[in-house]
Amino acid sequence: MTGLAVLASALLSASAYAEGIKVDGYIREGVSINLQDPIETATNDQYKVSMARSTARINLEADTGPVVFSVKARASREIRTSYLKDLEAIRFGGPTVGGANAGDGNSLGKAYNEAELREWYADFSLGERIKARIGKQQVAWGETDFFAGNDLIHGFDYSWRSFLESANEELRKPLIMANINIAVPEAGGSLQVLVRPGLDRRKDIGNTYDLFGGRWANQPNKGLDFFANGFKYNLDNPEGNYKKTTGGVRWNGLSGGLNYSVSYLKTFNPDPVINPAFAPWKGAAIQGGLGDLIYPTVDVFGATISGYAPVVDAVFSTEMAYIKHYAFNYGYDNGYGFLSGSTSGTAGFSGITQKNVIRTTVRMDKNLAGVSQLLGAEKPAFFSVQVFDTWIQNYKSSEQIVNLVGFGQARKEHSTIVTGILGLSYNNGKIKPELVGGVDATYGGGFIVPSVSFEFGNNWRLKTEMDLFWNNGSRNPGNSATERDTALFGYFNKNSQLYTSLTYQF
Repeated sequence: MTGLAVLASALLSASAYAEGIKVDGYIREGVSINLQDPIETATNDQYKVSMARSTARINLEADTGPVVFSVKARASREIRTSYLKDLEAIRFGGPTVGGANAGDGNSLGKAYNEAELREWYADFSLGERIKARIGKQQVAWGETDFFAGNDLIHGFDYSWRSFLESANEELRKPLIMANINIAVPEAGGSLQVLVRPGLDRRKDIGNTYDLFGGRWANQPNKGLDFFANGFKYNLDNPEGNYKKTTGGVRWNGLSGGLNYSVSYLKTFNPDPVINPAFAPWKGAAIQGGLGDLIYPTVDVFGATISGYAPVVDAVFSTEMAYIKHYAFNYGYDNGYGFLSGSTSGTAGFSGITQKNVIRTTVRMDKNLAGVSQLLGAEKPAFFSVQVFDTWIQNYKSSEQIVNLVGFGQARKEHSTIVTGILGLSYNNGKIKPELVGGVDATYGGGFIVPSVSFEFGNNWRLKTEMDLFWNNGSRNPGNSATERDTALFGYFNKNSQLYTSLTYQF
């Protein structure tokens, strides 16, 4: 009997004599509209509905006294909008711009629809100091909601809404783990031990991006299904076998008014890299005709510290992660159809290289009374600014590390992104405008997301936002040399959205 079946059986039997059973969840409708015309389709898709997604989630908790059982299930279905039909027409061999045509005959609905038990676990105590959670669950480490340094235990599914979803738990991929917390009050802290025994599915490992030609494919790849064109996920690669046992330890403490943590984590490269058939990494067998997407394992040594600074009346947080053997693709002058200064979509196909990387985050959270008074808010405005830096150790430009396979933008030794949040509150917290933005200080471009959230009674929630992108360079399908100018926010070129979600909570 599988672990899931055992837990389900225990939950059913426990419910008969449980001291308390709690059920909650939500039903949500999310709709996004294109604010720009994506370049890939032959039709004008500006102002077309890009997503009409219905989601239902239910959380069940049964408290038997010594053990608390929890199950969290979620199902989503999407309407086949006219914009998705336009993208399918490209994938099916219809009108196309830039030659992006997979011809695989698969509906995009298969990529977006889901129904699964996302989490199932049991909580119990062993004595007064030890608390354990066993089963499929989520664990968040670190001090940031954006570009993670230490929060690398899980991969994230960015295929249906990229990185814009503010609720990280909706994108994070739960894993089967033993999660043990040991209180050590004598030392003013606690020790957390995670053991992932390698029982998860292949698709639960690493970050998932839109590589099937859907609405969040990197520009100009909408309509291009990489998996119908010679690529496969390979989670059996010996450098990143999904059955490997992974996990970590983390000490959380309080000293001198400062919260701090130190940690070690064995996990998988968060982003996949291409193991090209032309040059297999370490001689590994290739499953795809052109190459495999793999997630090599990495070692992460992390530390965080946060505390209140009365001089500026703000809370400061710092996070650092030293990642050993982070995997990158390299080669933009590699002979695979390349000319110097002009690429053909195969940048990074020279192979894989590993580098040690230091990721640093500095964050400041502060309440701004003056801003709230100016704007008539009921309490001080919340303001947060975060600076993220990635530093590649032993960096050599001659190695030709690329930011992303297929784009010839050379990776730089340091890459820095700055983000900010400004939040206001009105009508006793029932109306909350917010402004989120960020700039890429290294490669140019950025994003800005103005939004407003409404609460109606105890159950209804409405949120509307605009997801606006700009870039310092974007790829032109008619001029492959522009790959060299395209970095993170160039991937979102012509992809600005208007998004609205209506949620009923129960």
